[in-house]
Amino acid sequence: METGRSETRDLLLLSGGIESSALLAQRHAAGDPLRAVWVDYGQRNAEREWAAVEHLAAAYGCTPIPLDLQSLRAAFTRRNDWVGHVPLPQRNLLVLALAINLAEHHGDRRILLALNREDQGHGPGSQLGFVQQVSVLAATLVPGLQVEAPLIDQSKAEIIAATDPLGLDWRLTWSCLLAQSRQCGRCPQCQARRAAFAAAGIPDPTDYRELPR
Repeated sequence: METGRSETRDLLLLSGGIESSALLAQRHAAGDPLRAVWVDYGQRNAEREWAAVEHLAAAYGCTPIPLDLQSLRAAFTRRNDWVGHVPLPQRNLLVLALAINLAEHHGDRRILLALNREDQGHGPGSQLGFVQQVSVLAATLVPGLQVEAPLIDQSKAEIIAATDPLGLDWRLTWSCLLAQSRQCGRCPQCQARRAAFAAAGIPDPTDYRELPR
């Protein structure tokens, strides 16, 4: 059982997706103690993400901390808006702000964010410069605290190829933007998942609802 300040750990933002799950497996293999945190900010697939996080955390021996912010979805939704899996603008900024507070509370000294190289086209909040600036701010607020994105120079395919030998069960991970019982196979995240496994030359074990056309 994890307790307050008994042991310094890395605080991993775990979504249940390919990258954060790979980072969990990599750090576990290196023997680094981890504390996982998952944030519900009103994303459509929150229930599926949380199920993935619970299974992954159990497999790697860490207790995940859920933060419930789902009420924010309504506050950031205008009438007639279709809100997809990212209902909260600048969510990385908010999630990291919470992580800084949580790391201070537990005495952790590093926050790990699982961005990849392809994420950097998704806006400033997914770019290395943003992570570096937040890390400077974190160290100002909590001396010694660092924010890092260890996978940011790697593609999704490279991350899969590097992590697969560690035995990560990719079936435990969740990429789909929808909240169905099976990953749809058609949404942008499912398509990126398929393409990454193919590029990595590793069989994709995902049980998709729809086969590729």
